[in-house]
Amino acid sequence: MHFFLKQENRLRNLKQSENSGVSVPEAIITLGVLGTLLCLFFPYILQLRESSRRNSCQNNLRNLTVALRNYHDTYQQLPPAAIWNTNVTTSIALHSSKRVELITQQNWIILLLPHLGESTLSDQFDPSLSIGDDHHANARITQLSTVICPSDNFNRLANYHQYFPSSNEESSFQFARGNYAINGGTQNHELLAPTTAHPRGDTAHLLMDEEKRCYQLWGNGVAGINKSFSFDDFSNGQSTMVALEEIRAGIHPLDPRGTWALGQIGASITWAHGINGDNFGPNNQWARADDIIGCGTLHEVLGAEKLKQEEMPCVHYVDSNQQATARSKHKGGVNVSFLDGSVRFISNNIDPGLWHVMHSRETPQNILSSEFEARLNSNDFIHEAEARLVTISTQSKQATDQKSITNSIGMEFVIIPAGEFQMGIPDIGNNSNPPPEIPEHHVQIAEDFYLGVYEVTTQQFEALHNQKGGIDSETSTVSEEGNNHPIVNITWNQAESFCDSLSEIPAEKTAGRRYRLPTEAEWEYACRAGKSAPYRWKSKRPTDDQSGEAVGITPPLPLKPVGSYSPNELGLFDMRGNAWEWTSDWFDRDYYTRSSTKDPQGPANGYIKVVRGADWRFTGELCRIDYPMLPPWKSNPMVGFRIVCELVERP
Repeated sequence: MHFFLKQENRLRNLKQSENSGVSVPEAIITLGVLGTLLCLFFPYILQLRESSRRNSCQNNLRNLTVALRNYHDTYQQLPPAAIWNTNVTTSIALHSSKRVELITQQNWIILLLPHLGESTLSDQFDPSLSIGDDHHANARITQLSTVICPSDNFNRLANYHQYFPSSNEESSFQFARGNYAINGGTQNHELLAPTTAHPRGDTAHLLMDEEKRCYQLWGNGVAGINKSFSFDDFSNGQSTMVALEEIRAGIHPLDPRGTWALGQIGASITWAHGINGDNFGPNNQWARADDIIGCGTLHEVLGAEKLKQEEMPCVHYVDSNQQATARSKHKGGVNVSFLDGSVRFISNNIDPGLWHVMHSRETPQNILSSEFEARLNSNDFIHEAEARLVTISTQSKQATDQKSITNSIGMEFVIIPAGEFQMGIPDIGNNSNPPPEIPEHHVQIAEDFYLGVYEVTTQQFEALHNQKGGIDSETSTVSEEGNNHPIVNITWNQAESFCDSLSEIPAEKTAGRRYRLPTEAEWEYACRAGKSAPYRWKSKRPTDDQSGEAVGITPPLPLKPVGSYSPNELGLFDMRGNAWEWTSDWFDRDYYTRSSTKDPQGPANGYIKVVRGADWRFTGELCRIDYPMLPPWKSNPMVGFRIVCELVERP
């Protein structure tokens, strides 16, 4: 009976199709066309959906930045990135503590809640209690829509961050996820003072006072730990200074990244993701990019391949929150907001130097004020090498007749013969694998040139400073060491100004001499004494070592008077020791892949200058970290310079 009923219904449907004027074949064709159209438009539908999600992310960023500005209007300063309590632990070295639920109190988002229309939630937080206190149990797991980007599918209830303060304790603390972080800065994460072994470029700042139970940690960003800044503290303009940026929620409950109520690096603070580390730029996919607590456990639970697949790498052997970059689930980049309230989508391919300086409050406003939008949207802002700073062909024949020169202020120069060599050869004894974007490459130094036998000394710098009435408008910090020590704590701009001022001395103009900083290629060629053989390097200093070599070698050496150690084969002192040295080149991480063979000059433009101190860029480094590179407006207590003398046609 059931069979006959089915057949009757089928006949009835066919008749209805006939009565409607649509045959069965036509219906099938129509459905096929609709299916094809759906397949064609499905990617577009997904694109529209993602566009809507991105707009939602940007609106949240905009609202958070408005709240940030309102906070500044109320208190005449921005909120700190986080407030850490020094009274709950014996040691005040809070950056070394694993009890983050105990030392952490409030963070910037909690402080902004009243300015976000969330006064009720704000009242649930007691600023005198640690974030892990039971009083905060409900508040810290609240799903706050303002801090959620819908593109991040890991930002969900089932993926609360589960923090276990100790492997021996059964208790744990839960935190709701969030997708925004305050800009803590792109400085180096290292907290040790610069040394002759490691100059540590753009450094972080740490203030600890056991007696006063005082702790502050800050970098070059808009906020620090227990440290606030006002707009008056910023050299960078508000329209070019990053305030907030996207981060991703951790991909496992044990992953602390993207946790809105937890005032920790990676959870709600980006930190140390500039050119002085291995986590530079947004969505960095280097296997050891983010440094966070618990990454070793994540590798055990998920495996390195899963972290790679989910594009959320972290280093398995570092168990500390000390390095985290901006991340998103959007294709190709991240959203960031600037202090003026504007929001922009930043490509993953942004020049790392630009990424570094637009996060720094210390960047002079004029550096980014021109064509900022074009620079952000360009993937190849750094172009081909510029023409030689000084055209070598203008040198007189006299250049090949003199082996050495002593100028009017007593500076000595020795001739460096022209030649060819392999630049970027790794040292023997260094465990670093050469990064593929920084290959060994052939370089020709086409003409002889004169290079300073010694680094420029304090006495020489001061003599010219006094003679010319000031090297430039910047305030130089003269070395506290003796007059014959290398001058340090000066910017690249000041070193360049020294060369210009020296070139303008009447005695030097009469002699047909002018001065400049060496290129990076010239510097390495001179350091290697024109050789291409790999150098044998040791990480530990032998007790009987008298070479003065310092780069990457422990224990570090103090700065010594120039010429305290033996010269190299070309008669140059301190190329592998004493102060590190500015070169003329702009820094671009992969410049070696496209540099010219003959007299490479470095990129035509940029934001960071190359600092060198040994025959290979990564001497003494454990991974691909460009520690010493610096913006030209910053100084370092271990960075000085030596100069090139060029003989030109006399006036």
